[in-house]
Amino acid sequence: MSIIHVRQIEAKLRSLFANSIDLSDYVCKPQIEQDSAFLTRALAAFAISVATDITPEQAALCITDGFHDNGIDAVYFDNREKVLFVVQSKWRHDGTGSIERGDALKFITGIKDLINAEFNRFNDKIKNRSVEILDALSLANTRIVLLVAYTGQATLSQDISRDFNDFLKDMNDPSEVVELRVFRQGNLHGIVASGTLGAPINFDVVLKDWGQMRDPFSAYYGLVSATEVADWWNRYYPKLFMPNIRSFLGETEINQSIVETLLSEPEKFWYFNNGITALCSKIRKKPLGGNTHETGVFECLDVSIVNGAQTVGAIATANAKSADQVAKASVLIRFISLESCPEDFAIRVTRTTNTQNRIDSRDFVSLDTENQERIRTELQLEGIEYIYKAGYTVHDSRSGFDFSEAIVAVACAHSELAYAVQAKGKVSLLYEDVSKAPYKALFNPSLSSIKLWKLVQIHRAIEDQLKAERKNRQGRETMIPVHGNRFLARQVFRYLPFDNLDDPRKDIQNLLSKVSEFTIRIIDLTANAISEKYPESYLANLFRNIKKCQDIENSIDSQWQ
Repeated sequence: MSIIHVRQIEAKLRSLFANSIDLSDYVCKPQIEQDSAFLTRALAAFAISVATDITPEQAALCITDGFHDNGIDAVYFDNREKVLFVVQSKWRHDGTGSIERGDALKFITGIKDLINAEFNRFNDKIKNRSVEILDALSLANTRIVLLVAYTGQATLSQDISRDFNDFLKDMNDPSEVVELRVFRQGNLHGIVASGTLGAPINFDVVLKDWGQMRDPFSAYYGLVSATEVADWWNRYYPKLFMPNIRSFLGETEINQSIVETLLSEPEKFWYFNNGITALCSKIRKKPLGGNTHETGVFECLDVSIVNGAQTVGAIATANAKSADQVAKASVLIRFISLESCPEDFAIRVTRTTNTQNRIDSRDFVSLDTENQERIRTELQLEGIEYIYKAGYTVHDSRSGFDFSEAIVAVACAHSELAYAVQAKGKVSLLYEDVSKAPYKALFNPSLSSIKLWKLVQIHRAIEDQLKAERKNRQGRETMIPVHGNRFLARQVFRYLPFDNLDDPRKDIQNLLSKVSEFTIRIIDLTANAISEKYPESYLANLFRNIKKCQDIENSIDSQWQ
C-alpha cells in the first residue's frame, strides 16, 4: 500500500508542477537524477502550496534546492500573514523511513545561517532573494514556520525530534516565534486523496444549543467544541481565513490571554470570548439530532471565517499544549449563509465585524488624570501638544507627541532594564494597570512635563540614527538596530551626559548633537557582545529576553571607556 500511495503522490506532483520546476542545473545529468530532483523540488513546492494560499506555479518559484543549499529546499515569505516558510523535503521512492539525522542537522544549521543573514553560506538561489528574506526577518512580528516533507511512512526518529525540540526551545525563548510542521506520507496522501488543495472548504459541524435566523438572510448559531475548532485550524489554516481582514497575529497580549483562559478555566471560556463569525455559500441542517435544539449537525459549504481568527488561532495554540483542557471548552459561533444574499454582502460582513469599537489597555490610561492630564495641561502652556487619549492625533510632531511615544521613551530612559525589554516585547503590559507598577514607576508626580518632552525628542533622535545605521551595516548587523531598538535606546540614555532635564531653561541641543556618536558606538559594542555571547540567537527574541539583555548590557559596560 505504501508504494501505491507514493505513486499517487508522485502523479499529483507531476500534474501540478510538470512545467514549472526549474531543472536547468540537471540538464546534463542522467534521467534518473533529473526525476529525483524534480520530485524533491516538487514536494517542497507542494508543502508550501498546502501551507499557504499561493498557486503551484508561485510555489515552484520558491525552490532553493541545489548545490550549497545549506539544507534548505524552499523559502517563501507570506507578507500578509508575516510568516517565513522554510522547507526541507526528501523523496523516498520506497515509501519507508523518514529523513536522515544528518539532513535534519544540516537543515537546522541552514536555518540558523538564514536568520543570522549569513547569505555567503548559500547558493545563488537564496543569495538572489537576500533582500526579501532580510526584510522579512527585520519585521518584529515575523513568525517562522519550518516545513519538513517526506514520502516515508515513519515518524521522525527520537534523535531527530530531540534535535528539533532543542532548536525550537532555544529559538522560542522567551516567546514562540518558530514552529515545526511535518508532512509525511500519510499527511501528503490524505491531501492528495481528498483533493483539498485549492478546493473550497466544506465540513460538517456539531452545534449545541443552536438557533436560527431566517430573515432577511439565513444563519445558524450555537456552541461548537473548541476541539473541533482546533481541528479546523490544523486541516485548513491559513485558507480558512483568506477573506479575513486580520488573520492570526500570533503571540499577542490578547491571544496569550485567550490561551491562558483555555488552559486554566476552559469551562468558563464561553463567558470570556466574543466568538467566531463564518460565511458559507450554503448551510443545511442534517436530520441527525431531530427537531431538538439541544444538538444539531450542519453541513457547511465553502466556509471562511471572517471574524474570530485570533480566537481560532489561540484555540489551536492551546490545543497543542493541552488537548484535554481544550476539550472542556466551547465557543460561540454563527454561520451566515450567502445563498440568497446580495453580491456585496460578504464584503460588508467582513468589514463591519472587524471594525467594531474595542477597548484595549490604552483606553485605561485616560483614567489617570492625576498624571496624564497634568502633563497635558503643563505642556499646553509651553505650546506643546500632548495627546494621551485614544482616538486623537497629534497635529504637528515638531511641537507635539502622544502617549505611545511617551511610554516608550520613558521606559527606555528608566533605570530598570526590564521596562525597556518590555517595551520591545509587549509594550501594553507597561500600562495595563494604571494603579501600580510598572505604569506607576514610569508615570508619577515626579515626572515633569518638560522632562518628558525632552526624553521624547532625544528618543526620536536615537530612532533616526538607528534607521540610518541599518542602511550602513551588512548581514546580521543590519537587524540589530531594528530588533534591538529599545535596548539600544536604553544604552544611549544611560551614557548620554544628562544635566537636569527638569529645568525648562536648559535646552537639549548639546545632547542631541551627541546622539549620533553614542548610538553608533553602542551598536558596535552590542554587536561585539552578541557575536561573543549569542552568535546563533534569533535577534527578534534575544532582545525580548531580559537575562540575555542583562548579559549584553554588562558586556557593554565592561567595554565602555
